[in-house]
Amino acid sequence: MVLSLGLFSQTEKAIFELYDSSDLDVRAKSNGSFESIDLSIDNFSNKSYNVIVPLGTFLINRDTTEQNLVVVFYDNIMVKPNSKSSEILGVACADAGKKVPKKNRTTWDFGYDASIGLLLEFYFDNQTMIALATGNEHHETQLKRHRFLQMCVWVYYDADKKKIIDFATKYLFDGDKEAATNYVDFYYPLVVTFLDIYKQF
Repeated sequence: MVLSLGLFSQTEKAIFELYDSSDLDVRAKSNGSFESIDLSIDNFSNKSYNVIVPLGTFLINRDTTEQNLVVVFYDNIMVKPNSKSSEILGVACADAGKKVPKKNRTTWDFGYDASIGLLLEFYFDNQTMIALATGNEHHETQLKRHRFLQMCVWVYYDADKKKIIDFATKYLFDGDKEAATNYVDFYYPLVVTFLDIYKQF
């Protein structure tokens, strides 16, 4: 889904609006992770651009056997005239049953899922309340918040719980299925609680 953000000025655009821009060359490059992706923007024009990366920005993998990614940490990148800027985006995997994107993959398309974007905005706007409801210790650091949001994305997209455990075993716990199972069994109900809170608003 692509949403036009009309409130942006001429030099402030959402990243998914610029993929076919003649002024900007926007390129995502996988670093072999499901938690981050490298972004580079070349500006060929004589004006500055502030490129917004909203929560819910979707990176669509052209290899359908590999995961799509969704941005879970808001970012904006200022690109000066005739220059290049780079950033590392914090993302989550949207497809628990698929392979992690291959390192150096650049075959990505940009989109926007407004529903998951609103859910992520709700989390950051109500983080204190959600932490109280689901355990503050699970939100104390950015890494813990990132892992919690990854679980939210999986649950939101109705990932099979077994696939989540298998995925966590392979990519988070170095093959330790018992640790992965304990992790998923512990976090899954917390995420469901968070989604239930979200649905009440």
